[in-house]
Amino acid sequence: MTAEVPTRLFSEQQWRQLFPLLNSLDQSQRLWLSGYLAAPEWGAATATTVVADTAERVTIAYGTETDNCKRLAHQLEARCREAGIAAEVVDLAQTRVRRLTKMKYLVVITATHGDGDPPEPITDFYENLNADDMSPLKGLRFAVLALGDSTYENYCVTGQIIDQRLEALGGERLIPRRDCDVDFAQPADEWMTQLLPTLPRAAAATPAVDHSAAYSSAPAAASYSKDSPLEVEVLANHSLSHPDRSHPIHHLELELPVADFPLLPGDAVGVLPENPPQLVASILDATGLSGEAPVVVDDQAMSLVEALRIHRDLTIPSRGFLSAWAALSDAQWLQDINAGEAKAQREFLRQHQVCDLVRRAPARPEPQALVDALRPQQPRLYDLANCLEVNEDELHLTVKAFSYPFGEREEIGIATTFLLDLQPGDSLRIYPHRNARFQLPENTELPLILVAEGTGIAPYRAFLQALAQRATPPPCWLVFAEQQFEEDFLYQTDLQKALADKVLTSLDSVFYSDEPRRQLADPLLDNAERLNDWLAQGAHIYLCGEKDSLDVCEARLQEQLDKNHSEGFWKQLSKDKRVHRNLY
Repeated sequence: MTAEVPTRLFSEQQWRQLFPLLNSLDQSQRLWLSGYLAAPEWGAATATTVVADTAERVTIAYGTETDNCKRLAHQLEARCREAGIAAEVVDLAQTRVRRLTKMKYLVVITATHGDGDPPEPITDFYENLNADDMSPLKGLRFAVLALGDSTYENYCVTGQIIDQRLEALGGERLIPRRDCDVDFAQPADEWMTQLLPTLPRAAAATPAVDHSAAYSSAPAAASYSKDSPLEVEVLANHSLSHPDRSHPIHHLELELPVADFPLLPGDAVGVLPENPPQLVASILDATGLSGEAPVVVDDQAMSLVEALRIHRDLTIPSRGFLSAWAALSDAQWLQDINAGEAKAQREFLRQHQVCDLVRRAPARPEPQALVDALRPQQPRLYDLANCLEVNEDELHLTVKAFSYPFGEREEIGIATTFLLDLQPGDSLRIYPHRNARFQLPENTELPLILVAEGTGIAPYRAFLQALAQRATPPPCWLVFAEQQFEEDFLYQTDLQKALADKVLTSLDSVFYSDEPRRQLADPLLDNAERLNDWLAQGAHIYLCGEKDSLDVCEARLQEQLDKNHSEGFWKQLSKDKRVHRNLY
């Protein structure tokens, strides 16, 4: 049985300070900290490890939205510790570029979001690093590991630009940059192995305080991740939109059987989807393999059907799959494509899914060879739609069906199909995902302006539930857009109750089908006096929903506010961390 997290022992302010720190620790760090605090003389300790000269310390900096780079950074830090290398892990989202001028060793592990954008949390760092007035970095020695998705044309471009920029500023590259696809585990491990000999070993300074007894006796805290998910049961799954809508939106309620699942309003739930049985069957039929054949995935033995259903992406073929299948099938035309230019390969892969390739170029691979060639199944993030202080044993998600044209057929989204087909009593695997840049302000009196389109309403439902627990909620203005008032007013009852209870100060809606000329930003711009007044009071603006629509909304707000106030007004709001984006 897992002990309940004693949040009531702390004030809200203390918990908001503790939670981000605790959630940033890996399991070994949590284990050590629990033993350290349990020791009677912990307060007198002034040092916990051998301290190295700060000039020789290696800074391992990560940029991420899904925590893959964060996990790799902590893996590298652990390997450094074992090798006697003093290293610290930092988040680029919390790092000022001027710190780089004081470093001698910097390792950057960063992802690329979408088709060439930096992860949203590190946007400020990325822009400042590439600014014309960036200081030289003479004496800096660096290395870069770039993560990305080769199905995009601008593959790993964030890491590539950071790597080039560090060199242009005078830094010396320790080892060549490594670009990794979504199956990054092995190449990242190889890159770390190559990097470690180039890093300085720590020289001892002050003696370490020995807490080994406390460390060894401390119980391990539960740590849920995509590699160690929590299995939960579905309690409810019902449609929020009209049943005839082409892309219906559902509300899911999941049982939360543990008390140590760290989520705050604004955070997300990572979902590990499963491939539909008919897709798994089609791959088995095309390859002539038995689903009972034994294979190994991440050092775990299982049947081939389990590997294909749960652990492998059966939709998107990677360059690695193209290369492997060209060799397995002996199809000359496929080998020609594999030997061709990267641009032609990308174009070919965009026009073919895994099932297309295995049918067009038949082969009879070994079961393990098939599993090894496929991309890992990627988790999906869904915003938490409830506040755990209100529903401590439930998680709520808002999910929209996704489909897309592919050649002459219509394809369905694997994750949304999996979730929308779930019935009460079914199970799924999840983990918590921290979204530190989309939290309610620490100052509980500041006005809030919440802008959402479609499923972007989900985190605001959690916000409103949290605000309702306060004795005096702050002014809160919600602008929500969907298709039709009669069919698509998501969470209408909840929003009307929030208005009646004065948790919501104002609710403005935009229904595109009912008012074709009205846009998401219009309610804010039509009430410019209130908007300006709230901003003068220190209001925070939240933008949540599909990126294209919210980008248009933000551009209109920026244009008008810069015109009404001063050039750069919106950019200053962003720098002051008063604009919060959660776009997908």
